[in-house]
Amino acid sequence: MKYRAALRKIQISFLLTFLLGMSAGCTNDTDITEIIPQSMDSRVESSSEEERNYTVPQEEKIQTSQTMVDEEQMQNVSEIYYAYFTLGEPERMLYLEILDILTRRQENITVSTIDAEQLNHVFTCVMHDHPELFYVEGYQYTRYTIGDKVTGISFLGTYSMTEEEIVQNQKKIDEYVNQCFLEMPQTKDEYDKVKYLYEYLINQTEYDKEAPNNQNICSVFVGKRSVCQGYAKALQYLMQKAGMVSTLVTGYTQQEGHAWNLVRVNGAYYYVDATWGDASYALEDGETLYMGEVPTINYDYFLVTTKELCVTHEPDYLIRLPECKEEKDNYYIREGLYLAEYDEDKLKLIFEQAHTYEMGYVMFKCSDEQVFDSVKQKLIEQQGVFRFIKNQGSTIAFTDNRVQRTFSFWL
Repeated sequence: MKYRAALRKIQISFLLTFLLGMSAGCTNDTDITEIIPQSMDSRVESSSEEERNYTVPQEEKIQTSQTMVDEEQMQNVSEIYYAYFTLGEPERMLYLEILDILTRRQENITVSTIDAEQLNHVFTCVMHDHPELFYVEGYQYTRYTIGDKVTGISFLGTYSMTEEEIVQNQKKIDEYVNQCFLEMPQTKDEYDKVKYLYEYLINQTEYDKEAPNNQNICSVFVGKRSVCQGYAKALQYLMQKAGMVSTLVTGYTQQEGHAWNLVRVNGAYYYVDATWGDASYALEDGETLYMGEVPTINYDYFLVTTKELCVTHEPDYLIRLPECKEEKDNYYIREGLYLAEYDEDKLKLIFEQAHTYEMGYVMFKCSDEQVFDSVKQKLIEQQGVFRFIKNQGSTIAFTDNRVQRTFSFWL
């Protein structure tokens, strides 16, 4: 049976917008980057009388094709995609529909929801899980209504690159990843793998607020210059290629937008901030006696707990996040650079190892503020550090970070 009804079509566009403030990057002081699907009110409503008064058979309400997701596909999603597994079954189906549309750059595909807020949330989960969608700029959806009733939504991705540009960039990304993985540790210990990827990425990348494509992985893998979101997505991409769980986390540091990673290592969840792993970047927060040459990498935000992270970082919880409590694979604990008390024998061993391996610097962490104050008093104020270095009588550069309870000395 057919009937007459007015079919109203509303097309709404969403962009992945960047909270810019004073700059297009992010630093631990004032630079900003956060990626969020913006809830826009820029609604374009059709003014065509023909469309508004279109007589539509009930069985032909929406003239678009539909992406198909079956139960087997939903069950076979890899565990490396963290945000997917925070969703219920209907949202997981929508997630796979959106992913398929964006991957194949399909147009105006009907999806399995009529809830715009649900669409927005699931799109966010897809983008947090899939750094390989580097060409996705945002999305549009078309809402179909009969009277006041929404009868369907079709989805369309919006893209920042042409098909040719996508192919060219992917080729360069593959070359970078292949080179990186040549020396990847062949071990079951995921700590060694993520540490290698963290160090490789930082050594290959320069922080640059003006870098092209600095909100996606092309800035790191192609241009080798980026800001926090580029660092975070690139580390996520490398970890996923290595079969490890990693997702993008957005939020704030000092009330400015920032991005980092949630990762799973050896069965436990931790946070990693690769941008703040750039020691010359992170050094701005430390006290400096003498500014000498800084080490390439800082580990203060490498595999840290929620408690440690939230001293300086505030997640925006666009996706559900776990409470990270495990400490066994924190860098300082794994590397024997953690002081539960002022321990001269342990300090001697730490400095001797640095000299033996010609590291040029020493870094270690204190368990609490009381230990931190004790170490600072004895090593710095009383100049006890000179008992542990070879070049007696020389000047030694150092930084100390009370927030993270860490010390760095340049030998």
